[in-house]
Amino acid sequence: MIRIVPIRPTLLRRVRPLLLNFSKRHGDRRITHRAMRWLRNLTGDPYPGGTWLAAALDGRRLVGFILFGNYGLDEAFIVVHPEYRKQAVGESLLKAALHTLDRVYTRVACDNIPSLKLCFKEGLVAFHLITGPTGKPTLCLGGGDWSRQEFTDYGLD
Repeated sequence: MIRIVPIRPTLLRRVRPLLLNFSKRHGDRRITHRAMRWLRNLTGDPYPGGTWLAAALDGRRLVGFILFGNYGLDEAFIVVHPEYRKQAVGESLLKAALHTLDRVYTRVACDNIPSLKLCFKEGLVAFHLITGPTGKPTLCLGGGDWSRQEFTDYGLD
């Protein structure tokens, strides 16, 4: 049975190395250096507004995690262990995020079909196309009570 467990700031210091290593090993080289640096530097008790981090656990085994910084305006990514893909782990993590945060934003490279399928399955809406940090065409997506204006005002348009 997979459990979704929020990672509170007090626990982050202990689990951060595990999350960074998990991202490197199972992120299929799609997690940017900027995202890894963001996670490495995340601090605060409490986290900054709109920041949410949660792990998917099978017993005590980490099988995935998701994070949103400033609702995804600063950073957003999800990593699921290959053995647990197509078992609704990503869906459970994203549903929990949408339940906890009133809105989320993310950017997904157009060639990242599994992540796009996950976002669309959970009701996120593609609203803009940009060139991502790796030079690839990238969709900007929003979910929940999102606003294109908030995204634009933040300077991500």
